[in-house]
Amino acid sequence: MDYYDKVQKTIDFIELHLTEDLSPNIIAEQTFFSMTHFYRIFRGLVGESVKEYIRKRRLSQSAIELLAGEKRIIEIAMEYGFESQETYSRAFTKQFGITPGRYRRDKDVIVLYEKANIDQYLNKKRANLSSLSVHTKVVYKKEFQVMGLQAMVLPGPGMITELWTAFNERWPEIECLSLSEDRLGICEYYPDITDENEFSYIACTEVVPSKQIPSGMISRRIPSSKYAVFSHQDSIQHLKDTYQFIYGVWLPESGYELAELDTIEYYEFKAGHSDCELGIYIPIK
Repeated sequence: MDYYDKVQKTIDFIELHLTEDLSPNIIAEQTFFSMTHFYRIFRGLVGESVKEYIRKRRLSQSAIELLAGEKRIIEIAMEYGFESQETYSRAFTKQFGITPGRYRRDKDVIVLYEKANIDQYLNKKRANLSSLSVHTKVVYKKEFQVMGLQAMVLPGPGMITELWTAFNERWPEIECLSLSEDRLGICEYYPDITDENEFSYIACTEVVPSKQIPSGMISRRIPSSKYAVFSHQDSIQHLKDTYQFIYGVWLPESGYELAELDTIEYYEFKAGHSDCELGIYIPIK
């Protein structure tokens, strides 16, 4: 599968329709990926979420029209999808550090956000990520059972950290633990998740099959699958860099496709060590 061509085709499509409604479904349809897979791959290759990329491109194109001087600011704001001149002005100022009115009047120099070119982004990304120490292997993992706490969370560490705190406090209540004390963070797969959606996350551990489930917890069977496994050996603050490497460098060049299954983060605890090792399991086919 040529990920590069598909994402570049989507970028070209976005460019032609910047002043039109660009819904997540319409954009994802250009690549024939599920919405979830498309958003992950786009961020991995471009370095921005789809929504942020479109916002920056619209603001940059609107800046060009401001200097043309033929339309009122409110007309430009509405043309590029902003609900009001005030909303547009806030976004423009945040992006460029100057209001649209002052920019039109003073003609200051600003740095525009240019249309993405995948080839250029790849060269830059490979250079930026070359210092990452990420060990990769492909494994086949048989089905297994997990038990833990599940919640709908927003992207980012906040709600997930709260869920882990609650699970670690209640972990001793699980009576059917397997021999491993590893903890698993499972991002459940749904085909229509974007960068802004809530998603289902399970903080859990492996167990032997049992009907004894502590109150408020869930038990889930994880089916057999082939996984690409990536070891993250840096701080959690740099975890996003590893995911950038996975979706922006490794996957497009691997010859594999993403399987429509859950992504798993394995927190492996070793005897005598207070720290844990993190393995990221990406389902592939």
